[in-house]
Amino acid sequence: MFADVVIEHYEEGDVIWCHDYHLMFLPKCLKDYNSQMKVGWFLHTPFPSSEIHRTLPSRSELLRAVLCADLVGFHTYDYARHFVSACARILGLEGTPEGVEDQGRLTRVAAFPIGIDSERFTRALEVPTVQEHIRELKERFAGRVVMLGVDRLDMIKGIPQKILAFEKFLEESPEWRDKVVLLQIAVPTRTDVAEYQKLTSQVHEIVGRVNGRFGTLTAVPIHHLDRSLDFAALCAIYAITDVALVTSLRDGMNLVSYEFVACQDSKKGVLILSEFAGAAQSLGAGAILINPWNITEVAAAIGQALNMPAEEREKRHHHNFEHVTTHTAQKWAEVFVSELNDTVIEAQQRIRKVPPQLLAGDAIRRYLESDNRLLILGFNAALTEPSDIPERRGRDQIKEMELKLHPELKQPLTMLCSDPKTTVLILSGSDRNVLDDNFWEHDLWLAAEHGMFLRSTKGDWMTTMPENLNMDWVDSVKHVFEYFTERTPRSHFEERQTSLVWNYKYSDVEFGRLQARDMLQHLWTGPISNSSVDVVQGSRSVEVRAVGVTKGAAIDRIIGEVVHSKDISSPIDYVLCIGHFLEKDEDIYTFFEPELPPDSMGGLRSKSTDSTSRHGSEKRPTPKLQTVGRSNSSRRSSGGSSSGSGRRSTQEETAWSVLDLKTENYFSCAVARTRTRARYLLNSSEDVVSFIKEIAAAGASPSNSSY
Repeated sequence: MFADVVIEHYEEGDVIWCHDYHLMFLPKCLKDYNSQMKVGWFLHTPFPSSEIHRTLPSRSELLRAVLCADLVGFHTYDYARHFVSACARILGLEGTPEGVEDQGRLTRVAAFPIGIDSERFTRALEVPTVQEHIRELKERFAGRVVMLGVDRLDMIKGIPQKILAFEKFLEESPEWRDKVVLLQIAVPTRTDVAEYQKLTSQVHEIVGRVNGRFGTLTAVPIHHLDRSLDFAALCAIYAITDVALVTSLRDGMNLVSYEFVACQDSKKGVLILSEFAGAAQSLGAGAILINPWNITEVAAAIGQALNMPAEEREKRHHHNFEHVTTHTAQKWAEVFVSELNDTVIEAQQRIRKVPPQLLAGDAIRRYLESDNRLLILGFNAALTEPSDIPERRGRDQIKEMELKLHPELKQPLTMLCSDPKTTVLILSGSDRNVLDDNFWEHDLWLAAEHGMFLRSTKGDWMTTMPENLNMDWVDSVKHVFEYFTERTPRSHFEERQTSLVWNYKYSDVEFGRLQARDMLQHLWTGPISNSSVDVVQGSRSVEVRAVGVTKGAAIDRIIGEVVHSKDISSPIDYVLCIGHFLEKDEDIYTFFEPELPPDSMGGLRSKSTDSTSRHGSEKRPTPKLQTVGRSNSSRRSSGGSSSGSGRRSTQEETAWSVLDLKTENYFSCAVARTRTRARYLLNSSEDVVSFIKEIAAAGASPSNSSY
């Protein structure tokens, strides 16, 4: 309903600002209609912790809908932190200091404390009607200190706790019984709801008891009003109040405290404020903060306020008054809209750096026009079935840990592998057994552990590892991984022949990150301080591998072996490389580039980033392999013996090029990684499945001129 009205009146360039929990789904509806809309969402109530939000049946849908907004705002940093934590724990997304990142798209999350129109209240104090009210109230309560509470009659406002604390104060301070009066204005709300009726009865009962205990024939300590006041009367009461008492049990902001401060420039009264109100973040320095559940503490705060020296009262009031008069509602709105516009501009700049989506039609047309094709496919998160859905991560950990080929890919892969013009290579960081279990029935090539082990499904495993690969660090790193696995519930580590991987994606998100950070410190100061290793940090994993173990470093040796074994006589003129590779392994994308583009990722990063090398920087492999090179040392079989037979002569090897690749015939594509060196993007493994099915069908179709 709201979306229909907005869409009806929307014009290009308009800013749409959605407010409160009632409209949590509205940002998604609007973005689905027009992704270019500027949409902001602001919550005026506290956002619950992730432990509470996760109990909602529609927990994921609500978060996803809000994340469609460009800017998400809250009154306080605590509420913003709860939202980011919920997105991380429930959706498995990455929380950053700027907000929440999902596949490269950043939803900005920030705190924007609301204010009031303070000038409206200060001007009202000069109106004759208000002045008359002030004179009447001063006469009515002459000789008594006035305390004030203004609240909706609601469970979260803590009215019973306030009155009980006032009762305890009167019990412990009999000298104040005839000198202080509490004016409690309780504005009725939801009077037809049984719980609110019960609350009303409870408040009336407590008020009656306190007035009965401490009242006299001429005066009572509590004046309770079950109704609202007009603006003039409210300003007058604010002006004559000595102590304002706000005891909210949970409150988004509570602007009553702001209104009280705005009307106190002459009186300079004291504000007692619940720490559970959002206003405590803004006015906490000048107010007396209390826990409303602690009746003794609130009673003591009342005594402190009533006995506070004038000098201290003035200092506290000056601090609060300065904040209230500068952080107005108008300023709040201007800041939010300005931040929203800036966020949209920054998002557009980020999008310009993101590679475009892979155009299946163009890739397939080039595929059909080529004579010798090489398809390099990653496995994990590219060809696997989508069991590891962030919203359901960890429900069945054992099943999710088993990497399985997507069932819809078996037939398309068979069709691709049967084409004599096509060579299919599965290039993965997984160990050999995983690849064997998933691809044993297909006629293709398997490269395990980032290309360090290679075989065709009709042959035996051989190694492409350099002879001088140093693995002396393995045992000491393994001890560190075992230590942290024992102390991080639901984490595990995998021991491979060329690397060790510690994975914590099923652990508590925040605890896992803390443990990973601690692990890195242990590694750098101990086992690998003098070792030639790379530490590759993924989104939920830490991998330690020998220097030089990357997919890009292995691909030249792999191509040489494939070309020799298949006895290929014509150069490769089409390459398709698809995968969800870590940044360290994205050198495979640049390997086939005729010219290396500027490194948008900023080169090798520091220790805290995705990948860090020890002892020297990594060299980019040669963009083109000019000869069919094959040394016995780089192609040792898994048993250690040479697998070479029938080698080409050196003259024959140098007479032709393995690659004859035009730039328009190279398609590198990252899966669900927008910060990438690849040319193109696919959003998920489901998109990969669709594309593989389409290209396989096109290659098998006798009539493919439409491409």
